[in-house]
Amino acid sequence: MSRSGGDFLISIRKATDDLDRLAETINSVKATYVHALRSTAQYSIEFSAADAESFRDHLETICALAETASFPDDWLSIQASFRGELRDYRDRSVAQLTKFRADMKAAADAMEIFADSVVASSMDHRDGVQEALGKLDAVLAEESLAKVRDALVETKAEIGASIERMDHQHGLMIAQLRDEIRSLHQQIDADRRAQFTDRATGVWNRHKLDAQMEEMLKHDESFCVLVVGIRNLRRLDQRYSPAVVEGGVKALLQRLTAMLDDDATLGRWQEETFAAVLQIDPATAMSMSRKASKKLTGVYSVQENGLSRNIELHAVAGVIERERGMDTASFQRKLQQMAEVLSAA
Repeated sequence: MSRSGGDFLISIRKATDDLDRLAETINSVKATYVHALRSTAQYSIEFSAADAESFRDHLETICALAETASFPDDWLSIQASFRGELRDYRDRSVAQLTKFRADMKAAADAMEIFADSVVASSMDHRDGVQEALGKLDAVLAEESLAKVRDALVETKAEIGASIERMDHQHGLMIAQLRDEIRSLHQQIDADRRAQFTDRATGVWNRHKLDAQMEEMLKHDESFCVLVVGIRNLRRLDQRYSPAVVEGGVKALLQRLTAMLDDDATLGRWQEETFAAVLQIDPATAMSMSRKASKKLTGVYSVQENGLSRNIELHAVAGVIERERGMDTASFQRKLQQMAEVLSAA
């Protein structure tokens, strides 16, 4: 082989090695970017469980895009999406924090007003009683029993009237305080429910499902989990508006809810999957799963801006049984694997 031919082969080998190192560098950068995205989701501060759950789901979608990105435009789109999600989550968190501060201030103001009213009312009653007792002291120095008797009657009447006014005013203040406490409890209940509700669909979110299953696992109860995956959900975002997609998913969940028992807990497990915790026997759960796979797949009509839009959803269902004595980690692993399989496009 000539010298020039050998140099050519060396050049090709060097270029191949350079390409291999470049590919390794790109893969390393990609893995680092995906790790940063997942770390951002994992360690995000939760001002609202629902907002945090939605934020994590959206970042997981961006992670999936990053793992398959190949061109500069793909990365530009991923960066824009990531920045938008961070900005949106920051704005929602600030709104939650502002609302929390406002609620705390309102509760503190109500308690201050109540305390001031009690103090003012007590001082008024004390002044009235002291004035009546002062008159009584002045009369006692006289020798006329008639005047003493009249003063006693007047003082008794003043004390009695003061007690009645005190009872009435305190009753009004206590009623007002109870009303404030009731309103505060209602607000707390609404906020607590919002933390466990999936904003897009209105069903429970992953936190609620995990909490219920943890409680059942703690008591070693047997139950089944019906998992429903919408396999074409990600692709629909490219053809329909978010309102149409959410409307179609809500219609599917309404159909699914009609198939479940009243004591079933239905919630969103991941972006494309939903889960229902069922306290029924496995055979019935399997039958329900087959029924769901058939009935949930289809075309759903959704209203948007006064017009009817048809959207087709492809759903598939499966069941995970949890028997008494089953290892918790094993059950959770099978459940997650089931959700991933059913959501795969």
